Amino acid sequence: MEPQLYKGCPVQFTLQFLAGKWRTGILWNLREKSMRFGDLKHALPGVTDKVLMNELRFLTGRGMIEKKTFREFPPRTEYSLSLTGNSLLPIIRQIIIWGYDHLQDEKVNGKMFMTPAEVMEDLASLAGKPQA
Repeated sequence: MEPQLYKGCPVQFTLQFLAGKWRTGILWNLREKSMRFGDLKHALPGVTDKVLMNELRFLTGRGMIEKKTFREFPPRTEYSLSLTGNSLLPIIRQIIIWGYDHLQDEKVNGKMFMTPAEVMEDLASLAGKPQA
């Protein structure tokens, strides 16, 4: 069951699309191209089929992503950002930049040390900063 939102609260309305462990990652991974279910699952290590399907249904139902099914054999389905979903990308980018900056602080303080190198390279290039 979805949490009850304060009527008319723009912050809570926006956060429902960014909340949870996977929604932001799904939206971000669809920023450059359409992806199939298996490609998204591969891009989001640790997500289960059930959770990914539920998140895709939510985001599709709310108009953030579009689902296109091709009539071929075997059937193929692709997900892509809608114009509304695409409008969230600047917000997600700012979240990533903020997280990158503070992740570096955590790493320096020794609280976090297991971030994969390729993730750090992607974050550094996104933030436009030299790698630490």
